[in-house]
Amino acid sequence: MPVDVTWWGHATCTVEDSGVRVLTDPLFTRRLAHLRRRRGAVPPPRAAAARAVLVSHLHADHLHLPSLARLAPGTTLIVPR
Repeated sequence: MPVDVTWWGHATCTVEDSGVRVLTDPLFTRRLAHLRRRRGAVPPPRAAAARAVLVSHLHADHLHLPSLARLAPGTTLIVPR
């Protein structure tokens, strides 16, 4: 079964393998401070559906609390110490 990767912009992507979906660095907004989405629309609600979410580091564009609030209750978060 092939791995399915969907890039949603910036560092946000979903990786799905064997029915398990992981989301990286969710940023579901058009703009954050000086950063703005240059291509594509804001990811659709289905992009937030994941078994686990990986936050690579603790900058606001990778640990975006309003985007994390869109996740389903009980979603596993994997964050730096």
